[in-house]
Amino acid sequence: MGKPRLIILIRHAQSEGNKNREIHQTVPDHRVKLTSEGWKQAQAAGLKLRSLLRPDDTLHFFTSPYRRTRETTEGILNALTSSNPAPSPFPRHTIKVYEEPRLREQDFGNFQPGSQEMARMWSERAEYGHFFYRIPNGESAADAYDRVSGFNDTLWRSFGDDDFASVCVLVTHGLMTRVFLMKWYHFSVEYFEDLRNVDHCEFVVMKRSQENQKYILQNELRTWSQLRKDKEEIREPESPIPVRKKWIGYQDGNDAEARTQQARRKNTADLFADDVSDAQQVEQEDVRGESGKFSGTLTSIEDRSNGRYYSAVTPPDYGQRGLPSREKPPSPELPIPNEGRDGGGSRSGAPSRTGSNESDDASRRTARSSMAMALNGQLGGSSSPHRARADALGDQSDVDDDEVP
Repeated sequence: MGKPRLIILIRHAQSEGNKNREIHQTVPDHRVKLTSEGWKQAQAAGLKLRSLLRPDDTLHFFTSPYRRTRETTEGILNALTSSNPAPSPFPRHTIKVYEEPRLREQDFGNFQPGSQEMARMWSERAEYGHFFYRIPNGESAADAYDRVSGFNDTLWRSFGDDDFASVCVLVTHGLMTRVFLMKWYHFSVEYFEDLRNVDHCEFVVMKRSQENQKYILQNELRTWSQLRKDKEEIREPESPIPVRKKWIGYQDGNDAEARTQQARRKNTADLFADDVSDAQQVEQEDVRGESGKFSGTLTSIEDRSNGRYYSAVTPPDYGQRGLPSREKPPSPELPIPNEGRDGGGSRSGAPSRTGSNESDDASRRTARSSMAMALNGQLGGSSSPHRARADALGDQSDVDDDEVP
């Protein structure tokens, strides 16, 4: 018949050695049998295989000679050929089963030593590398690769037989499944060591392509690197805090060069102060609400001390429309500390203009007046007092936001 349409690798069901590793100290590895749960897994695997097959399919089984793989094969065949719940199209006498010693488990060296010595050996293997580390008195994965390579060659030659089945099933072990795939698909050593083990009675399906007759792996193999990546993403979620940006203009009015960037934050008192001796006015424009009513003037300024641009809205209370006045209405005095983070100073603790020792009393009164109006909700027009208050407090409450120098 030629090349089979499916090659299916199945790891053995749960064994007593999987449930209790210390059993290998007294029972030879090839004599370890299935648990009661393992027999259930084998029966379920037989029903799953039956659902994947076509009524006209023929089957060849190749199984490791270890007891746990032979019992798994027996459980699969019992479910596959059973007349329950319906007559099976696969009579037992039509299925060929071969024992193949080259599919046996990696040799771990006769009876295994105590748990402490085994723990030391597993740790040493992890440091040395799973593929090349040779178990004392046993094999390395590289040794297992050599014998699997010979089996692959034999299997490939068998595809030329006229009576070869349409579905080939290999019942083997976890490491041998990965070694088989490594040989067939030319995996690198690094990728082999990154692969995680397959589960008990998990199906690894290779399907022949009708276009080029090559076998396409139908499974997405699990890797340790992807597992670590998934855990890191769960442990370190992205910050939900959005980055606030401010408009930046240019003195020459070149709109094509206008851009947006995050600017160094200034405290509220500095933002609304009219003492702009250290700044240069860039542009002014009217601000109107949804009803078209004039609500203030947008002023953009350049801070010459650091070369950055800032913008602020001057409420209509400060002067005539479009022409903000330096004469402000009186307001209650607020105590402003001389310097520090909570007094409106810079984030580094340097004194701000409102807390400096300058002799310009008018500038201090201006800043205090602006801050007082902001905290009282009077800086956004009568339609948005709460928004103005929140904006005023924002410069103090969001002190943990990152700054871009």
